[in-house]
Amino acid sequence: MKRTTAVFVGLIAAVLLTQCAPQTRFEWGNYEGSLYSFYKNPSDREAYKKSLTDAIERGRAKNVIAPGLLAELGYMYLEDGDNVRAAALFREEMQLFPESRPFLTRIIDRNTGRPLMGGMS
Repeated sequence: MKRTTAVFVGLIAAVLLTQCAPQTRFEWGNYEGSLYSFYKNPSDREAYKKSLTDAIERGRAKNVIAPGLLAELGYMYLEDGDNVRAAALFREEMQLFPESRPFLTRIIDRNTGRPLMGGMS
């Protein structure tokens, strides 16, 4: 009887703790953990890029991409010299989060040497 009570109390505690866990309306994937790993070990760059890509794909599937993830991945492509892919990700970020437009437009303009083309009015 005591064991059954202890198991029951444990289950109730587990349910209550999961209900208290912070909920988010965005898909972050393993962003926090992979960012921490990347900062600790910059040679993990490709693993970090993959983590961002995975989180973005899961977010796209549910239409809940987290703010900044597209821009972060775009910046990584920019560092790799892939301005076209970077600009596409920046444009998608601006479409989902218009408040990012002034900042990302400047980044695109500086790195492509021309004003944002095919922009979002």
